[in-house]
Amino acid sequence: MKFLVILICLALNYFWLRDHDRFDDRWFFRFRENIESAARRLAGNAAPWQPALALIYALPLLLLFLVLELAADRGFGLLTMLVHVLVLLAAFDRTQPGKLAREFLATWGEGDREAALEFLRTRFHSAREQEFADNEEVARFFRKRLVYRSFERMFVQFFWYLATGPFGVLVSYVSYQLRDSHDAETHPRVVETVHMIVHLLEWIPLRLVALSFSLAGNFEHCFAQLRKSFWEFGREVDNAGLLYRFAGCALFGGIPREEGEAEEPDQDQGKTRQARAIESLQALLERCQLLWLGLLALFTILGPAF
Repeated sequence: MKFLVILICLALNYFWLRDHDRFDDRWFFRFRENIESAARRLAGNAAPWQPALALIYALPLLLLFLVLELAADRGFGLLTMLVHVLVLLAAFDRTQPGKLAREFLATWGEGDREAALEFLRTRFHSAREQEFADNEEVARFFRKRLVYRSFERMFVQFFWYLATGPFGVLVSYVSYQLRDSHDAETHPRVVETVHMIVHLLEWIPLRLVALSFSLAGNFEHCFAQLRKSFWEFGREVDNAGLLYRFAGCALFGGIPREEGEAEEPDQDQGKTRQARAIESLQALLERCQLLWLGLLALFTILGPAF
């Protein structure tokens, strides 16, 4: 069933959600604010952060459990499949990576720097406080975030859905929303704990994606980088940067060498080179997605667990 659920989600996400966001994440922000406000009212400003954080995770999981129990053994399993599809769709990216790349290239290629920066700040939360010295840094930031966003919104969800079903997907969804929605009033320990949970959720999928990059690109360079950084873990580790290095090794034999080159005097040549790099990364991500689907289809045929 899991293979069928993933295929349905990919098809729906591509055709049904490609131009419109029908899943509004603002419900989670209101839910989080209500839980934290209730904790402050009950215990004052010195309220312990652990109960509120535990409730933010536990209540959605409890609701999902109850819904699955109600849907069990009904409609020949179609209701259960529908719940799985909805949970996975809610965790997926609203914009296909290919469409995201095309939109950025169309904006950036017009030469309007402010429009390109506004695009990044709209699409990527981390770009809002980022300063860019030149066009090279703008394009580099987009490449790095494109790879990481595809990873966190697709490959991480694939892995935890296959490993734990919709509960793992919901935990990863809540974790990413918590990571991206904290503000100045958020307890520092909450931020630290959520980042550690995200690193735990990403540790195995990141290594599997790096192995996929090796198989879909330059195996020797990418696998060597994977072996060198295989055991890296902790908040000080930049998973987005690590994944970007893996992608660079798979495509170019190493991102640092490519980025160490001076920007061409001719701006048109520089933009052409950057556009080719973005298109190459997008092609690599698509090949890895097909590789994962192919392996999943093989396990579905040969493995009774799926």
